[in-house]
Amino acid sequence: MKSIKAKIIIGIIMCSLLTAVIISVLVIVNSTKVTQAEAIETMNFRASAATNELNAKIDCVEQSVNTLATVAMSRMSTQRFMKDRNYADSFTNWIIDDVFRFAESTEGVITCYVRYNPDFTDPVSGCFLTRNSLTEPFESVTPTDFSMYEKDDLEHVGWYYIPVNNGAPLWMDPYLNSNINVYMISYVVPLYAEDGTSLGIVGMDVAFTELTDMVDSIKIYDTGYGFLSDSEGNILHHKSVPDGTAVSSLGTGLSDFSSILTSSGGSLTYNYNGVEKIMVAKPTANNEYLVLCAPSSEIFANSRTLLYYILGVAALALVICAFVGLIVGNSMVKPINKLTGIIEKTANLDLRSSGQADTLQKQRDEIGHMAKEIHGMRDSFRDMVDSFTEVERTVTDNVDDLGNIIRENTMLADQNSEATNELAGSMQDSANSTANIVNNISAIRTQSRDIAELAESGERNSDEIQQRANDMSNQSNSSMDQTHRMYDEMRRRSEAAIEQAKAVSKINALTDDIKNISSQTNLLALNASIEAARAGEMGKGFAVVATEIGSLAADTLNTVDNITQMVVEVNQAVSGMSDCISEVMNYLENTVLSDYRMFAESSEKYREDADYFSGVMGEIRNGINALENNMDEISTATDLINNMTSSSVDGIRDIADKSEQIRHANEEGRDKLQAVLASVDNLSEIITRFKWK
Repeated sequence: MKSIKAKIIIGIIMCSLLTAVIISVLVIVNSTKVTQAEAIETMNFRASAATNELNAKIDCVEQSVNTLATVAMSRMSTQRFMKDRNYADSFTNWIIDDVFRFAESTEGVITCYVRYNPDFTDPVSGCFLTRNSLTEPFESVTPTDFSMYEKDDLEHVGWYYIPVNNGAPLWMDPYLNSNINVYMISYVVPLYAEDGTSLGIVGMDVAFTELTDMVDSIKIYDTGYGFLSDSEGNILHHKSVPDGTAVSSLGTGLSDFSSILTSSGGSLTYNYNGVEKIMVAKPTANNEYLVLCAPSSEIFANSRTLLYYILGVAALALVICAFVGLIVGNSMVKPINKLTGIIEKTANLDLRSSGQADTLQKQRDEIGHMAKEIHGMRDSFRDMVDSFTEVERTVTDNVDDLGNIIRENTMLADQNSEATNELAGSMQDSANSTANIVNNISAIRTQSRDIAELAESGERNSDEIQQRANDMSNQSNSSMDQTHRMYDEMRRRSEAAIEQAKAVSKINALTDDIKNISSQTNLLALNASIEAARAGEMGKGFAVVATEIGSLAADTLNTVDNITQMVVEVNQAVSGMSDCISEVMNYLENTVLSDYRMFAESSEKYREDADYFSGVMGEIRNGINALENNMDEISTATDLINNMTSSSVDGIRDIADKSEQIRHANEEGRDKLQAVLASVDNLSEIITRFKWK
């Protein structure tokens, strides 16, 4: 276990370390932010300075071209120019010396030219000064022939039509002029008449190396460099990357490259070939961007140096704090050791006074306060020992009296418990008998309720039987009336049919008449045949008629025989029907009607029996209801007796339980008393261990 001295020293060191760490972190963070901000500001300042150098060369070209264009327009007569095609050549001779002078006085110029609108002049009109290198003098050459190229051939005549279409002075992007095979940039000023008609252009071509050499000479930190980019984020010149390459494809983190082109003083951190770098960008006067980039390790080198310096100072401060903590710990631990000795004596129950405590109490710090409190604690212990001695004597005197009282209470509790247990047994028997009565009453009530339900069911069934008897009586009377009506109707119709059957006898008379007519016709035919025979040849036609009449008479006789046969059959059928109708009528009158009368009498008797049965069931139900009321009163009284008996049993049992609890409490009190006696002995032994006098 570590000593207080070690803890104090460790605490001081930890506090010092924590303080140093916090201060160091704050200083490092703030200093890092400041140094990084200064580094980025330095890069932006360096980029601005380099951009200003580029702009100075660019501005020189712009001023020369703008001035030459002003001079040309001041000398030109636009009306003659647009009307006289020969005027352009004369005008060229007037300004050729000015063109030479401006070209030679402008640094970095490769070509200088004044070209006219080919719509008003010859295709090769104007002047064109050029040289192969910056050290050679300018010479005038024949200008490019516009008639050889289309207007959209930007490679050869874009230097003319792009500025004209733009309608304002323009710096053209770097391009290879195929006419002279030089990579250059051009500044062109279009010339316009008062009415806006295009008259031509004035321009200078500057070797792009004039700008790229300045860019390549830029050096920032140890390995930082610059390059040129257009407004679309494509490289125009880089010492190790091909022209036209998108800057965003050079490394991770460059997808937002366009953001620093539109921001003022912004920077972008990216990773190029495994090296973290930072870049800044500034616009040039010719709509290009100068980009400076350098490794982060070089930019923030001063920040790391400051970090190492701060860490060294923090380590030195930590050592100093540890030394101071050692001295302070020793001065604090010495009086604490003295207090520890006094506390050890107190732990050994030695409460006698010592001279060290008086010396420590005089100190005016926390140690002195602790010494005073410990001295007071020891005085309190002395007083407590005196009090314990007095208490030990008092407790010893009272324990014996308490033991006698507990023994008497235990004896009385035992007697009370036996009496209450006997009384509880008697009350329990009474409660059991009452419970049996209650159970029997419950069974009787249940059976009476079953009988009542059966009586109610019988009464309901008798009502249903009575209803069915009424329905049966009504149905029997209705059927009997219907049968009477049917019997009368059948008798009426059978009598009518029999009367109608008598008409068959008229057919017999009619057939007799037809037979007589047939006999006479046959006789007439015979006579006609005789007379025809007598007439000879003249009577042949009459003989044929007589023959046909004879045949008709024979057919009539056959037909009459058939009718006679049918009439015989009809008479037999009518006779059979009359017999059948007589039997049906006798059955309806003697059997069916008598049965319906018997059904009506039986249904009436059935209804009278149902009325009597319903009355008997009602009387039984009323009796059962009265019996249930009496059983309810008996059950209520029995329940009251049972509840009283149960309450008495519970009360007696509670008394018995309380008596038992008293007995147990007395036994526990006796045990506690023995424990108190043992504690008193221990207290006496403890008091003898204190040394206070």
